[in-house]
Amino acid sequence: MNKTKFHKHAVSDVVRVTNLAAVTDREIWQTLVTPMVKCFLGPIKSCQVRLMETEKGLFPGDEVSNLNDHRLFGGQTGYLRFPYLHTLYKTENGAFIVKRDGVKFEAFGWFGDVMKGKGELIFKAALRDRRYDGTRDANDSALVDFPYDDPVLNKRLPIDARTVELSVYGFLPGSRIVDATADKEFDLFVEKPFTFLDRPELFLKLFKRAWDSKRAPGQNAAPIPDVSRLISPLFDKIAGRRGYDILEICPSHYHVAMWALALGYKITDAEEAKVMAALTEGIARIKASGIPLTRPQESWVCVLQSLPKEMIPPELYLGGVKWPQDNIGPQNLWMHKAISEKGKQLLSELGQGTGKDPGNKQ
Repeated sequence: MNKTKFHKHAVSDVVRVTNLAAVTDREIWQTLVTPMVKCFLGPIKSCQVRLMETEKGLFPGDEVSNLNDHRLFGGQTGYLRFPYLHTLYKTENGAFIVKRDGVKFEAFGWFGDVMKGKGELIFKAALRDRRYDGTRDANDSALVDFPYDDPVLNKRLPIDARTVELSVYGFLPGSRIVDATADKEFDLFVEKPFTFLDRPELFLKLFKRAWDSKRAPGQNAAPIPDVSRLISPLFDKIAGRRGYDILEICPSHYHVAMWALALGYKITDAEEAKVMAALTEGIARIKASGIPLTRPQESWVCVLQSLPKEMIPPELYLGGVKWPQDNIGPQNLWMHKAISEKGKQLLSELGQGTGKDPGNKQ
C-alpha cells in the first residue's frame, strides 16, 4: 500500500477566489449604494463589461495600482499580475462602476460625463478579503492603493475567522473647496494634510484656515449625509451574506475612528488603543480648559500633533502623542467588529475587552 502523503491544496488559493467574488453587481447596487447616491446618479441606462490588465483605466481617475511592479512583454511596465473585471454602468446623471478581482470589489459613483473628463467621484465603497495580508501576495491586487505586505503592521487576527476590510467615500457633487475658491493648494491640504508636514510653516498657515471651517481633515468636499448614517449595516449585510465573521477598517482620521467606535468597532492593537485613549483624553483636557472644539477641530488637533513641538500652539499640545496613521506610510490603525456568532466567540476567546492585545495570544 502506498503511504505517500500528498499535499492537499485549496483551489481558492490557486486562483485567488474568495467569497467576495460571488457578490453580484445587482447586490452592490441594491444593498450598498445609499438612496441619496442613487438619486444623484439616476437610473442605470446601459452596461459595458471589460476584462482589463493595465494600470490605465477608461478615463482620468479610473486607474488602478501595480504595487509589485509586475511587468510583461519583455519588461514593459503598466501590466498587472492579475487582471480585473471592469463593469461600466452609464446612468442618467453619470456612471456606476464596479471593479473586481478574486479578493476585492470596488463600487464607484461618478457624477457627470466621465468619458468627456467632466465626471466627479462622489461615492466609493469596497470590501477586501484580508487572507493574504502580511505577504507580498496582498499587493498583487490591482485594486489596492496602499501596500499590505508588512507582516507586523498588517498582521491578521490570530483566529480561524474570515475577515474583510471595508472602505467608503461619499461627497456631495460640486462641493469641493477648489470648486468654491479655486484654491487648489488649500483643497489638497484639507484632503491630505500629512503631505504638508515637510513644509511646517505652510502647514500652519493652511491649518489656521481649516480650523475656522466646518471641514474635517480628509473632507475637501461636503459629505453625503446618508452615507455615514446608513452604510455600516449595509456592509454588515453584504459581508454576512458571504460568510464573513469580522469586518475591519483603517480609519483615516480621528473623527472616522470615533465614528467606528460608536458603531461597535474595537481597536485591534493594544498599543494603538493606548494612543487613541491618550488623544481622546488630551482633547477632553483642552475642552475642560475652556476651549470649545467642534468635531472637525478635534480631528485637526490630532493632525497637528505631527508637527515639531515648538510649532504646536501650547494650548493645543497633547504631550507628544501622535495620530498613528498618516495615510502615506505603511502604518495602519486597524479596528474590527464581529458580524457572526463565530466571530464573537473567537474574539471573546482572545480576551477582547480585557486589555489584552488581540494580536498576541496570552
